[in-house]
Amino acid sequence: MPQLDTSTFVTQIFWLIITFLSLWFLMSVLIIPKIAQTIEERQNKISTDVQKAEQINQRALETLEKYEQSLAKAKAAASLQIEQEKQRMEAEIEFKKAELKHILDEKIAQNTHTLFLERAQTLEMADNVAFEMAKLIASKLNLPDVITSKDAHID
Repeated sequence: MPQLDTSTFVTQIFWLIITFLSLWFLMSVLIIPKIAQTIEERQNKISTDVQKAEQINQRALETLEKYEQSLAKAKAAASLQIEQEKQRMEAEIEFKKAELKHILDEKIAQNTHTLFLERAQTLEMADNVAFEMAKLIASKLNLPDVITSKDAHID
């Protein structure tokens, strides 16, 4: 094998050193700076993206806070409006109850008066019927005209 020939060791070592130094020079001057630059650009892009994400997140949190505040205000306004409407409806119900009670009281008074008049008429008619029956019974029994007037009472 020619690699193991001791007479070529010096040239092989020479070319090994030249090749190694050339590759080391190329790596240190061309390739490693490009890789370092790429890594640095990636780091910058990542940090920029992280900053943008933090800004967006901050804006989203602010928007959420504003939304929650406006929602709380809307809920408070709706609650107030509901309470006002409830009070208005209760007042209207009370007014309608009072109005209905007044109407019912008037009708009860009218009906009581009508019943009083009808009772008086019924009692008068009963007295008339009783008087007429008494006259008829007296005439059938051939009693003298004891009963001449409706207003005559036997004590």
